[in-house]
Amino acid sequence: MKNRFPLFMALTALILTAFFIASPVSAQIADGTYEVNYEVKEADSENTSIADGYFTKPAKLIVENGVQTIQLTVTGSNYIESLTAPSGPLSVISEDTANHTRTVKFKVDGDLSKPVNMDMHIIVPDMYDMTHTARAVFDVSGLEQAAAPAGNNSNDQASEAAAETGNGTGETVENPQTGEDSSIALYALLMLGSAIALVAIWKLRPVRN
Repeated sequence: MKNRFPLFMALTALILTAFFIASPVSAQIADGTYEVNYEVKEADSENTSIADGYFTKPAKLIVENGVQTIQLTVTGSNYIESLTAPSGPLSVISEDTANHTRTVKFKVDGDLSKPVNMDMHIIVPDMYDMTHTARAVFDVSGLEQAAAPAGNNSNDQASEAAAETGNGTGETVENPQTGEDSSIALYALLMLGSAIALVAIWKLRPVRN
């Protein structure tokens, strides 16, 4: 039993290492200006927040030198005392006090496909004064991804050149997506090796006893 315990711990470490190594890293969105649909959800659930109705759609996403900036417009701005994102208070771009609309912007670091927490201080005179936390969920699934850093592999350069020329036809063709499949294949291979090791340890149990 004592001999099997270190083997079990080693197997567990192997599986955890495989998971963290093989998990795909989110790609960076390419520089440009995009219209992005989004939904404001409750802080602790997947339910749509009541505040969602006060945010106009879509939002504008500006990516410049890898820096992601979101611009969005809120209605009922006379009731919204303040809006705060993880990067800090939202900057006001413009405001229409007659129609109670306000356009704001804020920076988003990291993976924009993950929810962005937002704190909203809502004040309704003589009725309501409270700060709520909600999550803005942006749909960036169809946006162009930034090109990966150029590698030193001449085969990669040849493949890229062939893709640009359309295999000699002179037509530009779209490069196939790579990276995700290889990560999944690596993960599956490591999991298979771990499973084989687990079966071997199990079968050798009577001998070790």
